[in-house]
Amino acid sequence: MMKRHTRNFKRYAGASLAAVVLAGCATVPRQGGFKSVAALSKQRTGATVIWDQDSPADQRVHSAVRKLLKHPLTAQAAVQIALLSNPELQARYEQLGVSQADLVQAGLLSNPVFNFDIRFPAAPFHGWDASIAQNFLNILLLPARKKMATAQFAAAKSDVANAVITLAQRTRAAYYRVVGDQQMVNLERAIKQAAAAQLDLAKKLRQAGNSPPIAYDQQLTLYEHIRLQLAMDNATVLEDHERLSAIMGLWGLEGNWTIPSRLPVPPKHDVALKGLESLAIRHSLALTAARKRLRASAIAVKISGIAGLLPGAGIGLDYVRDPDVRGTLGPAISVPIPIFNQGQPQVAIAKAEYRAAYRRYQAMAVRIRAKVREAWIAMHAAEREVLFYQRIMLPLRKRMVNETQLAYNGMYVSGFVLMQSKQAEINSARHYVQTLQRYWLARQQLRQVLGGLSPVRHFATSRVVPPNSHKEK
Repeated sequence: MMKRHTRNFKRYAGASLAAVVLAGCATVPRQGGFKSVAALSKQRTGATVIWDQDSPADQRVHSAVRKLLKHPLTAQAAVQIALLSNPELQARYEQLGVSQADLVQAGLLSNPVFNFDIRFPAAPFHGWDASIAQNFLNILLLPARKKMATAQFAAAKSDVANAVITLAQRTRAAYYRVVGDQQMVNLERAIKQAAAAQLDLAKKLRQAGNSPPIAYDQQLTLYEHIRLQLAMDNATVLEDHERLSAIMGLWGLEGNWTIPSRLPVPPKHDVALKGLESLAIRHSLALTAARKRLRASAIAVKISGIAGLLPGAGIGLDYVRDPDVRGTLGPAISVPIPIFNQGQPQVAIAKAEYRAAYRRYQAMAVRIRAKVREAWIAMHAAEREVLFYQRIMLPLRKRMVNETQLAYNGMYVSGFVLMQSKQAEINSARHYVQTLQRYWLARQQLRQVLGGLSPVRHFATSRVVPPNSHKEK
């Protein structure tokens, strides 16, 4: 009888050990979830993403980046380089690995526990007992834990995809900043050349005694002011250049890239506000991640009700051998008695965390709607201002300078009046470039809050629809 019990215990222990070994063979995919992130990122940004793992394919990616850098950067090329080379984005991909490992862990049973005791003295046999037990609650909650981990993994994928799209829009914004500032520098250089010619003419007129000294001083003041502004704008371009290089993950000689000389003009299609909020709510990846986390939190509430009531409940098999009975084998069950702690604190914590997650989800939805309106209003206002400068102010300022120059040559106005007219033209040109830059930045902000979707591609009209559908007077 004792031998049979011993064989049964060994058989059970062997089966349990085999289960443990098989469970230990569970593997975690190296790029779990990245395929879906890459597909979504490609759809939203138009660029390819690669998880750099020092493979031959990754080396070919670096070669492609170097080829892109040989030509003047476009906004899309800058985005592609950033998505391939930014080290912070590569670090975010590891979040997928962590979440994938959590998902695998949630599908595994906890290891059974083996206990062995031996007692001295005892005759004619030494008394000993052994047991093997498995956490019962771990088995019962396995499906719920897998559902919760699956929701958390889905949230992690949305988080990483959102990080990709956010980096793409940050890159576009940095690109438009540096191109706009470079356009400002080019403008200042042309103005400086014209001011230098005017200063040389004023100097000759003064030397010939054909103009008062104040005329030369006024022209010199204008020239020095332009020189100072050019130096400041040059510094701004260099700063923006370094910021964009950092976003693209470039350094050293790779940072010697070039850009176009001017910003593109706004597209002809205007974007209506109607429908944009709903589009943002449907496609915001940050909101999608929050929704997945909310689902995981709801499952955690259900788990806490059972886990808090029966912590440590287990089933197993005990074998006892002593000098009198020789050996006994039988099932073992351990169940906590919920007298002092019935799991109420754990349930209360889980419910509070769920309510907090729900409120954060609501607040995020409200912020997204507000950001859509804010970005649309900023883009619409900048667009109208750009058109104002293009059609009215810049041609008017140029005509006024030409007329004032003729009047100055005919000695009808002073050099101070001419200087004021030229300064007004310079200021108008600067404001135009700044407004054009502001338009593109607002456009990128709108695209980001739309989850990377192009607003023109989804909502384009032949006229601008102002907020609240009120008619402009």
